Amino acid sequence: MNHYLNKLKSFDIVIVLYCIITGIYMLFGYYQLHNILHHIFLRILFVAIIFFLIKAEESENKILLFVRNFYPLIFLGFFYSETDYYNNLIFENFDPGLIHLEELFFNTHLSLDFSKYIYFQWFSELMHFGYFSYYILTISIPLIFYIKSYDQFERVMFIIFLSFCFYYLIFILFPSVGPQFYFHVEQRSVPNGYLFHEIMKFIISIGETETGAFPSSHVGMATIYLLLMYKNFKKIFTLILPIVIILVFSTVYIKAHYVIDIIGGLITGILFYYFSNKIYSKYFLGITKPNIT
Repeated sequence: MNHYLNKLKSFDIVIVLYCIITGIYMLFGYYQLHNILHHIFLRILFVAIIFFLIKAEESENKILLFVRNFYPLIFLGFFYSETDYYNNLIFENFDPGLIHLEELFFNTHLSLDFSKYIYFQWFSELMHFGYFSYYILTISIPLIFYIKSYDQFERVMFIIFLSFCFYYLIFILFPSVGPQFYFHVEQRSVPNGYLFHEIMKFIISIGETETGAFPSSHVGMATIYLLLMYKNFKKIFTLILPIVIILVFSTVYIKAHYVIDIIGGLITGILFYYFSNKIYSKYFLGITKPNIT
């Protein structure tokens, strides 16, 4: 058993701890939640998968080794959608407060008005591309390190996954659903686009749940991706910077977020990056890979 424990990567430990913390949190809401045993079983299964992949690490199979390093990205979708399952155990949604702040600071509902001011199809398509680029960045950023700078890969994956976990814990404890779910149906409409408009409509229909508006993890994680690229691959940073800017605007345009969510995402993205980096340097650097900052 010690052999397997010693082979745990830093991001494995984050996943195991997240499963334990959220599992305990669910147990406190046992009488409010349905099918809780299903979620507990999945956590046990995830931990079992991690130990199976540790065993697979001894193999020279490149596909298995790739899965061993990238499996956390597969878990992200489940952990995100699951926040909707138990995010109202303590508080009801904070959307009224977020809307009040938006009115206080901007004297308008920008999340509702943005798409009314600029309603061209080409612009809507650009915004939907920007929102979709978030998924591309989440896969491509660690992949770039995996291919070009493997000695830094584990730190990067640790920073990314731990930051996601921070966001998910906020979504669980301080829930908000965002404009696309909070406002009336007739207020949620967005101008039609072309290809990416349809792609995002499909993704939202199958994968989006009523959770995770504040702070914007899209903006926060995109900020983290920029910080990682700026320090290590400045040419790639220059390429993705305009994409991230479009992404930021798109979160409000397609009504996924309030403007206050964007501000929160930017601040927390910077904080989570430096905090995660510090944790890695303090607890894992001497055991695993060299520093990247």
